[in-house]
Amino acid sequence: MSLARVGPCAFVLAALTTPAWGQPVADEPPPDGDPGAGPVDPIDDVLPEPPDPAPEPAVPPPVEPTPEPAAATPVPYGLPRSDTPPPAPPPETGFAFGSYGRIMAGSDLRGGTPEQIKVVAHAPRIVEPSYLETDLYYRFATPRGTKLRTVTTLAFGDSIFHYTGDFEARPALRNVFLEATTAHGVTLWAGSRMYRGDDLYLFDWWPLDELNTLGAGASVRKGDVDVAVHAGVNRLLDPFQYQEEQVADPDFGATTAVVLDRQRLVLSSSATYFVPTPTDVDYKLKVYGELQSLPSGERLRNDDTVEQLPQDWGATLGVQLGAWGFGGAGSGSHVNLFAKWSKGLTAFDELAPAEGLDDSLAAWPGASELVVGAGAAYGDGWGHVMASAYSRRFVDADASVMDLDDGWEWAVDVRPVAKLTGELMAGVDASYQVRFPRGLSPVTLLAADPAVAQVAPMLVYAPMGVGAYARPQLRLVWRIARLNEAALDLYPEEDPRGDHATVHFLGVQAEWWFNSSTR
Repeated sequence: MSLARVGPCAFVLAALTTPAWGQPVADEPPPDGDPGAGPVDPIDDVLPEPPDPAPEPAVPPPVEPTPEPAAATPVPYGLPRSDTPPPAPPPETGFAFGSYGRIMAGSDLRGGTPEQIKVVAHAPRIVEPSYLETDLYYRFATPRGTKLRTVTTLAFGDSIFHYTGDFEARPALRNVFLEATTAHGVTLWAGSRMYRGDDLYLFDWWPLDELNTLGAGASVRKGDVDVAVHAGVNRLLDPFQYQEEQVADPDFGATTAVVLDRQRLVLSSSATYFVPTPTDVDYKLKVYGELQSLPSGERLRNDDTVEQLPQDWGATLGVQLGAWGFGGAGSGSHVNLFAKWSKGLTAFDELAPAEGLDDSLAAWPGASELVVGAGAAYGDGWGHVMASAYSRRFVDADASVMDLDDGWEWAVDVRPVAKLTGELMAGVDASYQVRFPRGLSPVTLLAADPAVAQVAPMLVYAPMGVGAYARPQLRLVWRIARLNEAALDLYPEEDPRGDHATVHFLGVQAEWWFNSSTR
């Protein structure tokens, strides 16, 4: 038979029934997933292929039980608060950034720059200069479980280029230190540090423990007791502690010599007892102590005569009672009571030279300071109210009994803020400050007590919630301050501010903090 008579269908059938070249003929069915392999059985043209066996049902993976949510870690009231769930905690390793800042723009409604009105040492902060801190952290852990972190805080004052036109920022290094926390709960640190406890927020003041120091410290928490110690020094660039003088040099003709170098030594210690309670309210009792000393030295007067500066001392004892954990969630509710007594050098700010010294140019034992203060906040879903008050008695070391520097003072400030709608709040800051100096008014030569009353309605935009410490905030503020005659007499005669008993501020403010080293 010729191929032509077979026809094209025979070639197709031959192709389907002939195994591929080089492959054996298999009697078993083709493997799964390869339906075209192996020979074709003629019976397949008559009977249908049996169905594939049903696949075995898939076994679902075991369902892990959903873990119970961990109890929220209580946030100390001094930290930023929020009514929304807190963000995830930052990692314990790597770089982190933080900041505290405040900035203000406004007018005194007479075409001038607004200013803080102050007749006491620590005035209400309703109007205060702009200020910025930027914090940079690096955190890591050792193989033994010790956690380390470096803290660098660069701070800037109120020199704003867009206001002054002066391209000068005036930065300062407020923190530069290394801190290590061991697996046994001991914390060690060394460097330059703002070393602080709890504050009176409305006065921007730490009444018990506020040190700016270059030194080192250690703390340990055992059970309900926390103990901390610290030692540091400072040497102000002031003739009271440091002097340079041009002197003759045999090789170069003249050189600069340090003729006075008095380092102030500052020692501090504290012990805090956290009272165990069966309720959500927590309590603490803190005892604080401080010692300071200055070595003797010789200071050159302007007429090149030598002035002997004696060794000097200072001591402080203080106590604090605190409670927190009440009020609404995230409200920042707390109460703190402070009492502190200081004598000698510790009656003065450690960043300023002591003034009003005795005849031997010493602060010990004549100078003294007594402070009693209180700070509180309470809030819930409606908003919050903050309050601060203090009384202070200061006496310097000179022999004068009619000194304007000596006397009593007190101040009180209350700020209720209530939610209007959404993230908008309204409030008012009301304060009063007064001083009772021993001396007479320099203008009237009569006894007079300078006093200032202030009221400041405000609108507050608070995107992080209504808590007392929820930040950031944007504020629109109108402050009206009323000065009495004795307060006006404190201005020099040529100062035009002494002509205005009512002082205004109308402007905007912004304040924020996050991951801040001071909060």
